[in-house]
Amino acid sequence: MIGSNDTLSEQQVALRFADDDAARVGELLEEAGAKVEYATTLDRDSQAVFTGVVSKTRAPTREGVLTAHKRLVDRMNRARATGADDIEYMIYYSGHGDVGPDGKGYLTLAGGDKLSRHDLFVELLGSSPADHNHIIVDACKSEEFVLSRGGDWKPDRSEVDYSRDVQQYLDRRHLGHFPNTGVVLASSADQQTHEWERFRGGIFTHELISGLRGGADINGDGNIEYSELGAFVSAANSGVSDPRARLRVSVRPPRDDERVPLLSHDDALQSKRVLLFTRGDAHRYVLEDRRGVRLADLRRSGEQPGYLRLPAGELFVYRDPAPADGAAPSGGAARQLEGRIAAQHGRVILAKDLSYTPTQRTARGALDQAFRTGLFSVPYGVGYYSGYTGRTGLLPVQQPGWEVKVFREEGGELVEVTESTNSLQAQLAAPEGPAPADQCYGDGCDEPFDEDWSDEESDWEDWVWRPERFWGALSLGVVFAPVLPEEQIRLTNDDQKIFASHTQPWAGPIRGFDIAWQTFSVHHKKYPIWVGYFRSGYTRGTANFIPREPGASPANGEATSMTYGAIPLYFGGNLFLFNNFPVRPFAGFGFGLDVLTQRYTRHERDDVEDVRARPGFELHAGLEGRITNYVSLRGEIMQLWGAKSGFDGLPNFSNTSFTVMGSIAFGFPLVGKNKRAQLEEERRRKRAEERKRRAAEQRRREATSAPADGTVRVEIQRGDERVVIESAPPPAPPAPASAAAPVAAPPAPAPAPAQPYPTPAPAPAPAPTQPPGYPAPR
Repeated sequence: MIGSNDTLSEQQVALRFADDDAARVGELLEEAGAKVEYATTLDRDSQAVFTGVVSKTRAPTREGVLTAHKRLVDRMNRARATGADDIEYMIYYSGHGDVGPDGKGYLTLAGGDKLSRHDLFVELLGSSPADHNHIIVDACKSEEFVLSRGGDWKPDRSEVDYSRDVQQYLDRRHLGHFPNTGVVLASSADQQTHEWERFRGGIFTHELISGLRGGADINGDGNIEYSELGAFVSAANSGVSDPRARLRVSVRPPRDDERVPLLSHDDALQSKRVLLFTRGDAHRYVLEDRRGVRLADLRRSGEQPGYLRLPAGELFVYRDPAPADGAAPSGGAARQLEGRIAAQHGRVILAKDLSYTPTQRTARGALDQAFRTGLFSVPYGVGYYSGYTGRTGLLPVQQPGWEVKVFREEGGELVEVTESTNSLQAQLAAPEGPAPADQCYGDGCDEPFDEDWSDEESDWEDWVWRPERFWGALSLGVVFAPVLPEEQIRLTNDDQKIFASHTQPWAGPIRGFDIAWQTFSVHHKKYPIWVGYFRSGYTRGTANFIPREPGASPANGEATSMTYGAIPLYFGGNLFLFNNFPVRPFAGFGFGLDVLTQRYTRHERDDVEDVRARPGFELHAGLEGRITNYVSLRGEIMQLWGAKSGFDGLPNFSNTSFTVMGSIAFGFPLVGKNKRAQLEEERRRKRAEERKRRAAEQRRREATSAPADGTVRVEIQRGDERVVIESAPPPAPPAPASAAAPVAAPPAPAPAPAQPYPTPAPAPAPAPTQPPGYPAPR
């Protein structure tokens, strides 16, 4: 998703909502399960609205675009390696387009960068491993980004049809080398009308989102094909008479499969949260969420059913009266009605059965009025779609006719209520989405919310058991003796104990060296809170003995000197006081074995030498400097206790000492970047499956306790295929005493749709069928 408000031309005004466009399209694709990379910079207002997108964005520079492309290519290659099929790649751009001195079009990026045609066809499409690529450009002079045609802009309603010329030119040039790539290009005659304040975005982008959300789906199969999107956008713009506000749109599906969808909702009516429109509903609808983001507009012809895919959370539906209600097609500002969809409302909501109350909306200025009265004023349905595909030559969808019937159990009988206007609060599944006070967009938002779900196990997994979070480090250190001992030790008795601190260090103050393998986990913080280690190394010391009596000579067999060497084999850990500060105090402990080599020199006797392993324990504390997890410096003090190791007639030795150590550690992730991404994806998948499993159990529990009366049955008929959805709705909450009475619109017959082009007559709707096993509906 690329969105850039910048401009490189003095003749162009900087845009305001290109960043919002990229965020809105990206949110819709994430709802549909796509993996999205954002190359846009959200301004302050947009950051307050699209909070879930802020952390995912990178600057819309050429480097940012190519980096995002590389990340998606890596993801597609990994998916291909696992045997995935039908990999789709979409590139969306919103911003300014222009033509350079060389006559070639380009798209404007941030920081003075440009996205050239070479970048599009060589850097992006040339390295895409997808089965199909989809290019969507909402920019001034977008056609000149893929071709150059000199001269001024031609009137859109002239007798010359440029769309075929565009397609023929594309076939001769770059896109001819990419038969798996489709394009949708949009631009405006006046670049200042590229955006509209009411939409807080580009006109075309809003039409695109409305169509992809399901408004363009003419046959109800959940797939939004190029011909459907093109017809939907054409209908949305057909009523705009002001030339400054008129859009120019070119649609060209992939040549190797003209029916490939731009977006698939995977049979939305069976598995998604949708707003369902029944046959005969010819109103104009507007859908907004609680943030005030306008999600979709559409004007229905009423010829057949339709739907809009809904995100989780509270939503608002605005409806204009149909022409049959005695109002103009666009409706007056004072006559618009508002309905509310609660966050806990179920999977399928009938648009006609929401409770609507009057609302007041005002228009400002000539262009605002042109958009308001013209956009989405022409009904979209089978008639318009047939005329559009016949005119443009696009391959139409298969089986465009479909029907929806709604039955409700009343007194033990199923009664058809498809055209009823009563308040039918049909909850066709357990409530989905977060609690009413919350909003959720992006990964996981299509998953049902279960109040019994606890993330305690997941939090512990985040801290400890996630291999993609683990790092390793190799530490090298030098062990110092803080105080030099006496050069000679006076013997006292046969059981005398000699400590390592009493011996002379190996070389000056250096007692030895330390080598350690460390491991730690990084979780939501900059630095680790704990570090585990296994350490070894080598320390050495020498002790010289003098007889017990001053001036006396050593007795026969008495020790005159002792040399030791110790190899520690210790396990332990450190705990740190802070997570993010680069200089942090720590403390820890360890335990293990010391492998000791001891050599005693005796007076007039042979030397005694032995190797033993003795248990030990250590405590330490210090200060660490960690500017990055790849390199850290540490200074610490350590107190070591060791079991004594003795020989008959000789002083006992214990590797007990107080030392100071300085070390440097070099860290690295234990799991590679690609493997980390795979593990993260697998973890999210497992958690989603667990959530779905718990939600399914919750649905079964609720289904067993639901009342028998009030059953709702929805039948969807597409050709020979029939889908039945049946459930018992919960009782509707009582309306507040002070609430205004809902305004119920009378049932409207299907109007004759506006036909800007000569079209064949739409196919007759299938005859009503009786649900098997139930009385005939009445």
